[in-house]
Amino acid sequence: MKGVLRCEVSEIGQPALPAVDVGASLVIGSGADAQIRLPAKAAQPAHVQIADGKWTALADVSVDGAAKQSGESGEIAEGTTFESGGYSVRVAPAPADAQPSPPQRTESLARELVRAMLGGAAPSLVIERGPGAGAKRALPPPEAIVLIGRGDNATWPIADEDLSRLHVELRRGWDGVTLRDLGSKNGTRVDGVRVRESIALADGALIEMGNVALRYEDAAERHLRGSAVPTRSAKVLTLPPAPANRTAFVVAIVIAAVAIAALVWIVAS
Repeated sequence: MKGVLRCEVSEIGQPALPAVDVGASLVIGSGADAQIRLPAKAAQPAHVQIADGKWTALADVSVDGAAKQSGESGEIAEGTTFESGGYSVRVAPAPADAQPSPPQRTESLARELVRAMLGGAAPSLVIERGPGAGAKRALPPPEAIVLIGRGDNATWPIADEDLSRLHVELRRGWDGVTLRDLGSKNGTRVDGVRVRESIALADGALIEMGNVALRYEDAAERHLRGSAVPTRSAKVLTLPPAPANRTAFVVAIVIAAVAIAALVWIVAS
């Protein structure tokens, strides 16, 4: 079998994500070099290899409902389905005129799978500087648009006079999250570079416009590159450590109360 293969990936029992078209030689696995990436909990870095119309198991996997061990192989038929760790990959020939999807599509596919594993974990923006500093907003599901500006018709209005009424557009699609400057008066910078056209955002990107600085966060992308995923990134109030036991806590309160009373008596005198 030559040409382009169409792959549909899903959590078992859930609707498949949008299909991606890849070359006739590919690897299914969790590693960065895999063309079809699954979460690490579901697959080895290289789990299944497909080439010349045949599949080879590089780790234990279910193929069309039958358990296969590492080293076993077979022919790719119409709609051959591989299952591992709660995920399913259906592989079939793509239409004759299909072209391989761009790498961004397969990367985004991997992120969406990891999002589900992390309980939704939508990409988000945190205001690091400017009005509402510390506020955090998750971006809506794919194919949705967020408009940021100071005007009332912005999806996310921010009260900064140096922003245009509609300053930037953020679009979360199946190829990732992109930012586009809407012809703003004072411009937009991402990681210090002026935005001239649409730009793809990566986890940790700093967006600066007017007096506002936004940090783009994507826990799924961080997970895929092996970094720790923080449970919270907005400002957190740190409290002093609690006393070792309740008695010490009560004693501390009594001492504080006596000290305050003494101070009041001295001032009154």
